[in-house]
Amino acid sequence: MKLRGDRIPGRSGTLCQRIKKKKLRNGEIREYPLVSIDRNVNNVLHWFWHLSYKQKEPDGKYKSHTVSVRPEQVAAVKVLIAGNAQLEVVLSYIYSSK
Repeated sequence: MKLRGDRIPGRSGTLCQRIKKKKLRNGEIREYPLVSIDRNVNNVLHWFWHLSYKQKEPDGKYKSHTVSVRPEQVAAVKVLIAGNAQLEVVLSYIYSSK
């Protein structure tokens, strides 16, 4: 699931959920974060979260960046993105509450 603000340049970025797959020594592949039941799309604790955004570099090219978001920050970041807050506001919230 991805959550984006309106397509206005310089806005909030995209909030993404993801999992990590690791191969164990015995050959088994395990998904993290570990979940003992079926993974629920609506449960923020069943996923790793990150905010991805692009910034214009001095040479005129755009560079992609990602910032990890803790599960307890997800609800507030969703509200900021839905309200089309500036990217700097979203990033300052993420960094200030760590």
